[in-house]
Amino acid sequence: MNTEQVAQEVVKLIRAGKNGEVKDAFYADHIVSIEGNGDTLEGIDAIQKKNAEWGVQIAEVHSASCSDPLVAADHFSLHIKMDITYKNGYRGVRDEIAVYEVKDGKIAAEQFFFKS
Repeated sequence: MNTEQVAQEVVKLIRAGKNGEVKDAFYADHIVSIEGNGDTLEGIDAIQKKNAEWGVQIAEVHSASCSDPLVAADHFSLHIKMDITYKNGYRGVRDEIAVYEVKDGKIAAEQFFFKS
């Protein structure tokens, strides 16, 4: 798959609420993930753990949206917005830009930009 095809498939899965399937199908084993605060993780296992730890903190997702992808060469970006209530009672909107790098049909890197 080329970058455009990967981007389109990723958006379909995200919009269907199948974020875990995105990671299973499209993330490279040695993916690098950079959070908005600069924290960096390497490897699919570390990313799966991070996502599981974040997921158990969520009480309710009120809404979530994902833009169409913007593709350039081997990168694509998405605007992702989520209105979430956490188990500690805090409700907030997470509004971010996610940038992905595709190599050999797999996402090799991801970076998130958001205001904390």
